[in-house]
Amino acid sequence: MNYLCLAAGKGTRFGRLGSYLQKCMYPVGLRPFLELSLRNLLRSDGINIQRDHLTLVVGHHAEQIKSYFGSNYEGLAITYLFQAEQLGTGHALYLAYEHLNQQDPLIAWLADMYVSPQLFTEIQTHAFDNVQTIGPGEVGEKADLKVTTRGDRIVKAWQGDESLYDIGLWKLSPEVLALMMTERHGEYRMVPNLQYAIDQGHDLGYIKTDDWLHLGGTLPSPEENVLNVVQKILRLEATYDHN
Repeated sequence: MNYLCLAAGKGTRFGRLGSYLQKCMYPVGLRPFLELSLRNLLRSDGINIQRDHLTLVVGHHAEQIKSYFGSNYEGLAITYLFQAEQLGTGHALYLAYEHLNQQDPLIAWLADMYVSPQLFTEIQTHAFDNVQTIGPGEVGEKADLKVTTRGDRIVKAWQGDESLYDIGLWKLSPEVLALMMTERHGEYRMVPNLQYAIDQGHDLGYIKTDDWLHLGGTLPSPEENVLNVVQKILRLEATYDHN
């Protein structure tokens, strides 16, 4: 399995903090935020560090990520893919399609999302080649991130009518990655292009989670979101370390 983490964003919601710190390097305890998900990836059941590979899509303050993680993380090989222009998440995923020569599905996630070991395991072992993770959002969350499910499939990957939202972790086949720059909505966003893939006949499975922990949230305010996320993560990390 190959893994891809989108870590190129400028962190504009962080205000002046984002001007000198890559958002995914925000410290939680004594570790940068991104490292917490990488630790959880290594805790998951489906990882094989001798065989598997991680690509980090970098851009804004790329040097911070490269200098911290280097060429591997605890034995998991890392390469870097530079997104020179910030043209959206769909663009970043299309870069991966162009440069990684994928033959099999890969697992991708947003660097400002905290991914638990359980979520990594569920998406690694899911029977579908294309999978979207969905979860609850705060009151006032962007409605276009809502989904619609039918049975074991997603039928609307965005602008759906249910109370669950795309949370930023996916498994994607090469065929779907190739479609990530089909639809443009200001920038090349991932979820409209995922919907395009559904419309072209690609099946999309899903995984539900009870919580959505991401640094990029702005509700009820960016400050309150960060405080809430960090408190929850520290509690979870204490549980994992104890076990």
